[in-house]
Amino acid sequence: MKYSAIVFIFAITTAIAYPSFAAPRDVSASTSIEVRLDYVEKLMQSRSGQRLQTHKGGKAYKDAQKLIAAARAALQQNQRDKADKLTRQGLTTFMAGVRDMPDDPEEIERMKNRFNNLRTGLEKFVYAQTDNRQRIASEKGVSSPDYNKSKVAELMSYADIDAAEGDYEKAIARLTEAQTIVTASIQGMLNHSTLVSELDVSTPEKEYFYELRRYLGYEELIPVAIEVKRPAAPLAEQMKSMGEKAKWMAEQARLKAIEKNYPVAIRMMLDATSVVREALKMADVDM
Repeated sequence: MKYSAIVFIFAITTAIAYPSFAAPRDVSASTSIEVRLDYVEKLMQSRSGQRLQTHKGGKAYKDAQKLIAAARAALQQNQRDKADKLTRQGLTTFMAGVRDMPDDPEEIERMKNRFNNLRTGLEKFVYAQTDNRQRIASEKGVSSPDYNKSKVAELMSYADIDAAEGDYEKAIARLTEAQTIVTASIQGMLNHSTLVSELDVSTPEKEYFYELRRYLGYEELIPVAIEVKRPAAPLAEQMKSMGEKAKWMAEQARLKAIEKNYPVAIRMMLDATSVVREALKMADVDM
């Protein structure tokens, strides 16, 4: 399986290796020869182009380079049809050379690491769901909605097979689908917990302990979300900081509860929960 950075020809969305270059999104027949030629020239400077320079002595790269240079010269002489023909030949030669190359080891390693991180994170999500479900059953004596465990297990099993065969792209897609199922279950479980608990908030004290349990359910998902979603380092640090802020707020609420000032404690606990949920949304976990 090829993990080439240039597999999209007619609807390019891939970033070129050099940030200063921006490939056009469309190099179809309707695109001007100037745009197509610029695109191919920039494409040859991508990581795939760099690898092609050393593949089998760089023959394919040199052949494509000559064709593109000839196309540029023809365009400068306003020989547009000739330039167009040479540009297409250059692109075809370049693409054939890329397809002949072995998989990019750096890209494979990146995909492998992403798969492993998703796999580990999914297991943590499954644990968090099971733990929350058991706690709700123990504390409230009710069963909250569960997810399709056989489907998740099947997806994880097939993902492992795909990864073993080196098809990390397909494996990651399967894990992402499984993660969505488990995440939806956690959200549904917490919503169900809310409905059940609302039946027993007859006193400020009971309402406070409900809000405390609700906060704890969200709080434990922050490290899981960071592990699974893999946000950029600054964003992950901000999420952790918000988590610490929420813990401090929850502790202040606990102190108010000790003083039997439950109305204030409830309000403070709600604020702490809001901070945690905002942190989760930063990682695209909509709870």
